[in-house]
This record gives sequence, C-alpha cells and structure tokens, in this order.
Amino acid sequence: MNFNLSKILSPQKRQKDLIVLLAAKQPDQKLLDVLASCPMVTLREAFTTQGVLQNLVGVNLVILGEVMPMTGLSADVLARTLETSGIPVTSAEDFLERPDEWMAQARLTSARQVSILPSRQVNLVNWSGGVGKTTLAMGICKRFVERTSLPAALLELGMGGCALHARVSADVPEFFAIATQNVPPARWHGVSLYPMDGRTADVMWSEEPERVLSVIEETRKQHTLLVVDANPAHPLFGQLSTPQPGRINLIVSSPRDDALLQAKRLADELDENAHLVLNMVRSLADRAGAQAAVTLPFNETWANTLDPRLSDPILELTYPGWSRRSK
Repeated sequence: MNFNLSKILSPQKRQKDLIVLLAAKQPDQKLLDVLASCPMVTLREAFTTQGVLQNLVGVNLVILGEVMPMTGLSADVLARTLETSGIPVTSAEDFLERPDEWMAQARLTSARQVSILPSRQVNLVNWSGGVGKTTLAMGICKRFVERTSLPAALLELGMGGCALHARVSADVPEFFAIATQNVPPARWHGVSLYPMDGRTADVMWSEEPERVLSVIEETRKQHTLLVVDANPAHPLFGQLSTPQPGRINLIVSSPRDDALLQAKRLADELDENAHLVLNMVRSLADRAGAQAAVTLPFNETWANTLDPRLSDPILELTYPGWSRRSK
C-alpha cells in the first residue's frame, strides 16, 4: 500500500489543521497510527452515536465504523444526519486505500454545526382547509434541516389531491410506491417527503395495515423530526395522534369563524397535549378569545418564501430554546 499524506498536508498548502473524527467502538490500530503520524491533523474519537454528533462541530472528515447506539439516537438517524451535514464520510478500509483522495475532500469541506436534539413528531391538523398547514409543515422541516443538519421528514395525510405534488413536483413518489416498490422518498431541501392521500390509505390500511405502520415507524426512527400535515378524516390520523412521548398535536387555524369552530371541535377530541396555532392574523381583533400558543401574522411574502419567522415560533414550542439556537 503506497500513499503520501505529506503532499496533502504540507505547510505551504495548509491554512489550518484538518479535524478528522474517528467514530468506532473498536478503532483500527493501523488507522490510528497513520493519523497519529500526521502532525497537521487533529484527531477526535467517538464511540457512540451521541458522541459522534457531539464532536461534529468543525469536523472536515468522518471515518465511520460501528458505534454504540444511544437511546433516542439510532444509527439510522446518525447516518441521515451525516448525509445532511455535507461532511465527507468514509470507512477505515476505504480511507487506508485512498488517503490522498479523502484528505483532499476534507480540505474542501466547510463543516456545518450539527445540533443534538431529541426526536419529535409534530402533527399539524384541522378539519378546515386553507389555514396554512402545508405551508407551515414545509417551512418547519426546511428550517429544521438548515439550522441543525439533522434529518427531517414530512408526511402528508390528505383526503384530496396531493399538496406536495402541487407545491414541489408532480414526480414526488407517493407513499404507496415507497411502501410497496422500495422507491426512495423524494428529497426537498434535505427533507424526506411522504405524500399519502385518503384513497391510498383506505386501500393499504384495509389490506396491509402492518406494512403502513412499519413504514411510518421506520420513517420516525430515521428522522429526528417528523412533521405530519394531516386531515383528521384520514384513516391514519387516529393512530398518529394518540398521546406518546415526543408527540405534539398543533391545531392550525386562521381567524375565520368556520376554521376556529372546527379547531375548537378538534381540541375537544384530542388530548391535553394539543395547542392552537393561530395563523394569518391581520389585527389584534383576530386574536380575541383565541388563547393560541402561537400567533402568526398574515404575510403572503413570508408564506411564499417559507420565511423562518413563520416556522421559528412553532419550533420554539417544539424545542424550547430554539430561538437562541437559531440566531
């Protein structure tokens, strides 16, 4: 095996030390020896999934082996996080085969800061349409991935046409194809998309309920944040809205009388872990008597551009302290 790290790490070319994270519960001694011989490389080590995330800040290259999973942070979530972060990832074997190539990739990397956050499922729901559920769901997921580099998924439980097809692309694979044909979900700004209309749910739920729940559970395991854009009439909403740790029901309503009445009806049906998000507020009068946990202004420009000022208050409700993290 012939390689020359010195031509990659020469002082003339060096602007700062490269930070290499070796993630393995049983590190390869040969790899440790090679990295230790490079004075212009700073080595970090991690043995658990949580340890990897805690040490990612400023990292230029991850050499990933088998690590110990921690509660609430599976190997799947770690893999999706590394994929989203943009940091080059390789195995010990591949690095030793092609060290020059991997160190060159590391030199080009500008690592993003990765946060450690617990898993959450956020259900955005109302019987009434036109209250902004889909816009908020898309904005929340996009903002979450941008600020944390953690994996997020958007599950659409609609009763009519697919809003994600209209908002993103008609080519976004539907839940049926993902579940039965091993088609990977579409990725949009790093967010995994899972659209499912009522007809698909009726068929699959009556014939293969275990498969439906299995795909959703696997999706939850692979993503730190799962946002569900839901119609309460959808066959799966009852399964996904029951009280569980880390699950939050957000009833989204505009100040329209019909939307507020439907929101009140839904609040009576859901458990105490349900909060009202009053969207599209134009004046102080719109807030009267609403008792909303979050109030969002009517601003078409913000809605069209998925402005963080609409998603940050909801993320603050989901992850207390988010406002400090997002600055």
